[in-house]
Amino acid sequence: MRMDVASNNLANVDTAGFQRQTAHIYSAPQRPVYRVFQGQARGVGALGTGALVEGSHTSFAPGVLRTTENPLDVALVGAGFFVIATPEGTRYTRDGRFTINPSGLLATLDGNLVRGENGPIYVGEGPVYFTETGEVLVNGQVVDRLLIVEFNDRNGLIRRGANLFEATPEAGDPFRYRAMLAPGMIELANVNVVREMVNLINIQRAYEANQKVVQAFDETLGKIINEV
Repeated sequence: MRMDVASNNLANVDTAGFQRQTAHIYSAPQRPVYRVFQGQARGVGALGTGALVEGSHTSFAPGVLRTTENPLDVALVGAGFFVIATPEGTRYTRDGRFTINPSGLLATLDGNLVRGENGPIYVGEGPVYFTETGEVLVNGQVVDRLLIVEFNDRNGLIRRGANLFEATPEAGDPFRYRAMLAPGMIELANVNVVREMVNLINIQRAYEANQKVVQAFDETLGKIINEV
């Protein structure tokens, strides 16, 4: 699980707005071990029962901003999420790489509609610009404002692919958030390549060490069976 998560982080290092993940792993409860002799039990220690994997945790630390000079690119500075309408329902993202679909509506690169405070944002064919407060300007006229929301508990957001998140009841109801935006810029993934490479090395070494332990126990068990 740790290897899969670290590899996925590295694979998305160039994905705008990608949020780094870490595997959520914890120790299973220990159980006491007793030595029983002539009806008398004496505690000799505790036995670990393994580790449990409980999904992954998303880091929402902000990423570095990069200038693209594309008027349809916009980055969130600090907290907040863009609201996206998809066939599966409302989703949320920090990826501000937008485009205009054939119907003249503001959309993501995957074709999902970007929500404004008044619904889908129609921009037509005129030049589109964003302001630092999220207003959408077409031919110099304000047509709408990007709908930016935030949650009481971001840990209640579930990753749904394509850089989108779905809100669960644990996240609470989304509320409008007056975020600052950076027009003509994108937020890079909050992934540190060097740190992820070090993680991969540590994971590989830990796997090899555990593999040797398993082999040693297997050899010991074989001796017990054959000689004792």
